[in-house]
This record gives sequence, structure tokens and C-alpha cells, in this order.
Amino acid sequence: MFKKLIIVCVAGMLSATSMANVISLSDDAPDAYQVRKGDTLWDIAGLYLDKPWHWPALWQQNPDIENPHLIYPGDELRLSWQDGQPVLTRKAVEMGDTMPISGVSTNILKQYLTYDTLMGAAEVNMAPRVLGNQKGWSYITTKTPFYADAVLDHDEWFIYRPVTTFDRQVGEETTTMISLNKVAEARLVRNLDEIAELKLVHQSQEVKPNDILLPSLGARTGEIFQPHAAPSDIAGNLVGHLYGSKYVGLRQIVVVNRGETDGLDAGHALSVMMPGAALKGKKGNMRYDSDTDSTADSVVMTLPDRHAGTLLVIRSYPHFSLAMVVDAEQPLSSNMNIISAGGS
Repeated sequence: MFKKLIIVCVAGMLSATSMANVISLSDDAPDAYQVRKGDTLWDIAGLYLDKPWHWPALWQQNPDIENPHLIYPGDELRLSWQDGQPVLTRKAVEMGDTMPISGVSTNILKQYLTYDTLMGAAEVNMAPRVLGNQKGWSYITTKTPFYADAVLDHDEWFIYRPVTTFDRQVGEETTTMISLNKVAEARLVRNLDEIAELKLVHQSQEVKPNDILLPSLGARTGEIFQPHAAPSDIAGNLVGHLYGSKYVGLRQIVVVNRGETDGLDAGHALSVMMPGAALKGKKGNMRYDSDTDSTADSVVMTLPDRHAGTLLVIRSYPHFSLAMVVDAEQPLSSNMNIISAGGS
């Protein structure tokens, strides 16, 4: 299909002064597509659009469907034209599958949304901790019971290891969040005077003294969301890989220092910007700021920032969010700027 650039206004963002977004259909956008099990909204949006976060502008919300954002395996999607604009509609086909497709990979949702992966520093400090076992082992396995430093009020527990600390200045206060890596699951055996005895029932890593415990009743199953552009005034930073890696690439999870209070939510698309190099000197004798012989000069010019990748928010907290790298032109690293993907 010949690529067609169509000017359409995103639903819910129409105003007398708003500018229309340019929607670019993919070269091979199909006229019809049957949703398959394992598809995600991001995959389907990418099948039809060069910029998947423009999905709401293409997707025709059918008022006869209870939740127009939900798409199920077996559904038939049809691309048509109304008043010169492309629209995508859904014809429900009963396949016996009652679960709608997810915004991103189900494996991603299970791994990073089922459990609290970021937690406030105060909550982490108050959480029960692993004390160890009677044998004094540095690593605890399923072979022996172990103890926690508090009386516990639930039967099933998840065990986490704090990994990385993220700080953000909010007004005069510093907000701190800590990433938690789930390492095991345990069951309460009995409460004693001021401690509890537990036994491991599943582990992906050895449990160590000082690991923290959270009740499994707090587990989340993940959310259904659709890809869409983040608010146009979003501007912040990619503050690091969830578990501390220096560089990140496709399908890895990062933390950004913007969240619910900034208008950021699951499904929002963000653009990661590579900072432009700073130059010093004079015309005809310009040097990079990093050059060893340019320390005496002041910066006179900074080259433009460049798009380096795209993030899809999968979970937001008040002041931070988790996002998945869905596109990267180079390895991404901490402190790169983020802005709304918008029309970029």
C-alpha cells in the first residue's frame, strides 16, 4: 500500500487552537487482519502505523462495544476510509477466549507488573527482613526453615532483594524509590514471640539475610492499556535501568523520573533524546568540549539533541514510572532526556 500521510485530530484533544497530528500509515498496512493469540496492542499498532503511539487517532471507537479499547483473539480488524481519513474498526468473532490482548508482551506484564517492583524507601525500611536460619548459612535454600524479624499476618510471602535507589527532588523534598528484584516465595510456618518461622516454596535465587518480605496478597495481575502519546509538556530524564545496568537496549525496563503527578500513565509513549555535543572556541577553530586542549575556553554552542529511542510506560507511581524500551537506535543510558513521543 502506498504510504498516505493523513492529517487527523486525536480524539479527546480537539480544540480551536490545537494542531493536528500527522498520521503515517505503514507501507504494508493490511486492509484486514485477524487478531491472534499472543498479539499485543503495540504489535498491531506497529502493523498499521509508523508511529504506534498514534493508535487512538486511527482506532475507531465503536459505541456498541462496552469497552472500545479491548481487542480479543479472533477479532477481525478492517481498515477503511471515511471523509478521506483512515479508520480501523473491529468485528467481534467469538473464539471462546475471554481475555483481551495486552498492551505489551504478557511475559513483560507478568515479570514487571505482577509484583511491586519499585517501592518507597520508607516502606522498604519498614518491611519485615530475613534474619537467617539456625545453621548460620549465608544463603538460604528450600532445605531448611528460616526466620524473619517480625510476627507475620499472612500465610504466603514474596521475598525481594533491594537493587537500585532512584532519587527525585520534588519541591523541597527528596523522593526516593528503590527497585526490588523478586528472588523467592515462602510460606509462614509459625509465629514465635517477636519473630516468624518460614519455609521456601519457590526460588529463582538463593535467599540472603536482610532480604525483605512482602505479602503475596499485594500481587497485581497487570493492566490492559493502549499505546498513546504522552502529554506534550512532559520533560524529564531516564534515570537508570531497573536493576542497575549501565546501558539498556530493546525490551529492557528503565525508570523515568516522571509519574502520575506529572500526567504520565501506562501506555504513554516517550522519546529518549541523545544530548548534542558542546563546542568551544571560535569560528574556524571550534573544538568539542571533551577535547583536552579546550578546557580554557567557554562553551559557545551546543548541537541539537537527537532522537535515540522510544519508551512505552508500563506502570506509573506518583513521581516515577517504569517503561519498556520498544525502539532504540543505540544503547540508552542514565540521564538521557525524555519528552513526549508526540509527533516525533
